[in-house]
Amino acid sequence: MKIQTIITTSIALMMGTGFAPGEVAIKDGDKIAVLSGQSFETYGWGPGGYMHLLADELGKAGARNALTILLDGQTTGQLLERVDREVIANKPVYALLIPGTRDYNPFAQKSVDAAFTANLQAIIGKLQAAHIKTVLVTSYASNSNLAFAANPNVAEHNDAIRALAKEHGLALIDFVKVVDAEPKIVPFDGSLTAKAVVHQMLAGEVLRTLGVGDPQVAACRKAWLDIPGAIQLPPSVSVNTYAKLQAAAQASGKDLASYMTAVLQTIPAE
Repeated sequence: MKIQTIITTSIALMMGTGFAPGEVAIKDGDKIAVLSGQSFETYGWGPGGYMHLLADELGKAGARNALTILLDGQTTGQLLERVDREVIANKPVYALLIPGTRDYNPFAQKSVDAAFTANLQAIIGKLQAAHIKTVLVTSYASNSNLAFAANPNVAEHNDAIRALAKEHGLALIDFVKVVDAEPKIVPFDGSLTAKAVVHQMLAGEVLRTLGVGDPQVAACRKAWLDIPGAIQLPPSVSVNTYAKLQAAAQASGKDLASYMTAVLQTIPAE
């Protein structure tokens, strides 16, 4: 999916809420840092992971290797310790700051520790002092299954994130609200589909924040639904069945994974 509006040699992007409009060039060689404490359960660099999807779309638009500054699975304290030498020193154009459940247990801790807010304040201060455009993201994990009462344990943490975005004039991806708006797509049932679509939704929202229009984001998300490998289905089979599958794959000139994918693609749509 080619995204023409993200990048040209020098393109004026009208940023999302919190960014003043102006000349912001995103070109080949520019970097976007990801500072994440959110558990997305499936690997962000997997075939359907949000980082993989973003890197692919940015690369198609001309910004190759944009996502090479990655601090993943970190507490806010760890992010603060590493932000100077691993983020600011590498001079990214943008920083995507995703504080999450590495700092707290969402099923046991409702209140926000002072350190959570203080660490984020310090990280944001450092990024702003370095003139790095910063995007804050709320945690989608806050609502659990929509068939039940919304999980209140992380509501205060997301309120703290929203308040920091407002205080510092930062762009905010209120991701929990994005997920809530699509309960039929993300049923919070722990399914492989739900986990894959959450990654696609986050990638779409980041693209939107970078100035990509709604029709293009929708087109990307539609295309991403057909990405092979977004959902892994290792079958449970006997030794003999596995041997037969291997033989059939070899006879077709494919490796086993490619053969199984081809077989699944023959299943007619309902």
